[in-house]
Parts: sequence; structure tokens; C-alpha cells
Amino acid sequence: MKIHLFIILLLVSSFSGCLDNLLGSEETENHSAPVGLSKQCINYDDKERCWLLLVPGNLTANDRTPLVIDIHGIGGNMYLQHNLTRFANISERDGVYIAYPQGYDNEWNMADDLCCGDDDDFGFILEMIKTIEQKYIIDESRIYSTGWSNGCGMTQRLAVQASGIFAAAACSSMYLLDEPSSNYSPIPFMEIHGLVDELVHYPSLSLVGFYYGVYELDSVLIGAVQNFENWADLNGCQGLFPEIIAVEDDYDIRSYSDCENGAEVRLMTQFYTSHNPYLNDYPASDGVGRGKGNPTGIQTTEVLWDFIKKYSKD
Repeated sequence: MKIHLFIILLLVSSFSGCLDNLLGSEETENHSAPVGLSKQCINYDDKERCWLLLVPGNLTANDRTPLVIDIHGIGGNMYLQHNLTRFANISERDGVYIAYPQGYDNEWNMADDLCCGDDDDFGFILEMIKTIEQKYIIDESRIYSTGWSNGCGMTQRLAVQASGIFAAAACSSMYLLDEPSSNYSPIPFMEIHGLVDELVHYPSLSLVGFYYGVYELDSVLIGAVQNFENWADLNGCQGLFPEIIAVEDDYDIRSYSDCENGAEVRLMTQFYTSHNPYLNDYPASDGVGRGKGNPTGIQTTEVLWDFIKKYSKD
């Protein structure tokens, strides 16, 4: 029986707040979609599976527009992820579609036989992308995935099992817990992890495996640095040690840049950040505000976007 302490801890730090502009009415000329945030659903695997799609209002006719998949954590949902990461600011400023998929029972099957249900979430997200591509003018060379916690684990599963689809991936507060496909081709990846993460611990001997009721040695020994090194190995990166590309008072960034397919691997360590690395406007009493997860106000979403937007399949 799976242990759901992780869910309980996240629900205790419950999110609140309202959604702005949930449905828009203005239409773009050739994107045939309401501007703003809309809920969309399909029937997949005999279940209704849904997502929110954010359409920016600054698109012009025939724009080929990037798509970012932003995946919520366990116990969260697509609405909370929209409020938490604030990719909406990037969407409107830079002209990017943002899709927020909804996990069945608010969780993601980020590794078969390991965690978080037995739904075909991998297949659902790929089908969601196909559906969006049929309705909107998506730049298929610039599809990215990101996410938080369990959603970061799902992002990494997508990256290693569908590398032909994603130009790059970057996420926060979780490790790769599944095996890559036999036809994996290196793509750029970045993880952001808080040094004082209380749920998915930064160092080796992490309790992440125990949170999910899984006691295999591999899941217990993994940590942020080991995950970084595993990705470097996966991408065929050269060099005995990573390059230190940024050192600030509250974070540093390490990188392997000499990798196959130009697939750089990065780790950003936020020194004072716990499990939630995002900056938002909620009061600290809501459990996700400044002074809780991200006390120094690092612009985590901007860091993630600045990394992935550099890459294209073209």
C-alpha cells in the first residue's frame, strides 16, 4: 500500500486565491481561440482528462507559437499550478501557449510500478499535445515541459521517453525516477532544487522514496547532485567536473555544456529555498508565499524559461 504522507503534507499547506481572466472572449485572427485561459477536455483511456490552455493576446496571423507544458505537483491541480508558477506573465510578454494538464486524482504516474497511480499519464499528455496542435498554430520545434515536485518527476519522464517531441525540459524539486526509452536522444535539461527542501531532500540519502512508500535503494540514495550527474551521463556530457556558471548570495548554477546534441545539463541550487521555489503574491500564511518556500524572491519561473527558450528542434 502506497504511503501518501507527501499528499497530506502538501494539502496541509493548502493553496488559495482566485483565478484572473479564466475565460477570455477576444479572438485572434488565425489562431481561432479565445484569448485567455480555457478548460479543455478529451476522453482518454475511458476517462475524461482535462487541461487549462492559456492563449496570449499578442499573437498575429500565422504565428508559429511555442508551447510550454506546466505540470502541477501531487495534491495540487491545474488551477493552482497556473496561480503558482505565473507562467501567464511569460505567455503574454513573449507570446507562448501554456498548457496546464490535470492529473487524475491530482497526481502523476511519474514512474511505472513506483509512484502515484497506474494511469497512462504519459500517453494522456502526448495526446493532449496532439489535440492542441490540431486546433492551434504550434511551433512543433519548440515544445517544452516543466513542472513542480511530482510534476517535475513527470516532466523528466516525458523528457526521457518522448525526447523526439520536446526541445528542452526544466523543472523543480524532484528527480528522474523512471528509465529512458531505448531511442532516447539527448535534450537539454535543468533542475532547480532548494537546499533546505523539507520533502524531497537535496542531498543523497533523500527520503523521497519513503514519501512514496517505495524502499528500493536507488530511490533512497538519489539526491539533487546525483540527479544532475545522472542527466549528464544520460546526455553524454564531457568533463570530470561541472562548470560553475553563476554564484550569488542565495543560489549557484552548475552546468555540463559539452554534451551530445548540444544538450546542456544544469542544476540551480537555491540556498535558502525549501520545497516550493516559486515567488508569488500570496500571503505567507497560505504556505506558498514569500518567506515560506522562496524567502529571497528568486524569479524561479523566469530562470526556467530563460533556459528552455534557447532551444529548438530546428
